Amino acid sequence: MVARTASARITDIIVAQLDPDGDLYNEIMAIAKEHDIKTGFVINIVGGLRSARLSMPVSKGAVEAQPGIIELQGLMECSGVGTLGWNCDTYDSEGASGIVYREGEPNIHVHLTVTHEGQAYMGHLLEGCQVRSLHAQSHFTIMIAKTEGAQLNFRVSKERTEAYPRGIPIHDLVSA
Repeated sequence: MVARTASARITDIIVAQLDPDGDLYNEIMAIAKEHDIKTGFVINIVGGLRSARLSMPVSKGAVEAQPGIIELQGLMECSGVGTLGWNCDTYDSEGASGIVYREGEPNIHVHLTVTHEGQAYMGHLLEGCQVRSLHAQSHFTIMIAKTEGAQLNFRVSKERTEAYPRGIPIHDLVSA
């Protein structure tokens, strides 16, 4: 059963080629700020990386366990999709997952798939994914849709667990 829906409309589509050696997370953040994106979605990410840093399950454990971090170096290809929302709270996982959200800034929730040395990895995009380009003009391209009518608000729950002593990260979907 669907818990909640809200209607939205696409108002803009931003197509960007990223800077050679840029940080993918920071480049998306800069685009969201420049284009005043409060809610939207990443339609497509495609390009090469020289380093990757993802938050993902790294060990066997309970469903409630926090993810860990995987870091990769070398030749990689990646693709990704995700959502953009707004941070209503500040959240710092204190190193467990490497995720830090700051109140009053865009919230980036991108799932990135990376191929490295014949293996595929998929996890949450973190700072530390460095664009790889052999040319002064990178071919690394992303497409982001800006939407209106629905809002994805990131907040931290008041409930605390052993795995989430600072609260559980939540994305509230509301009609705007």
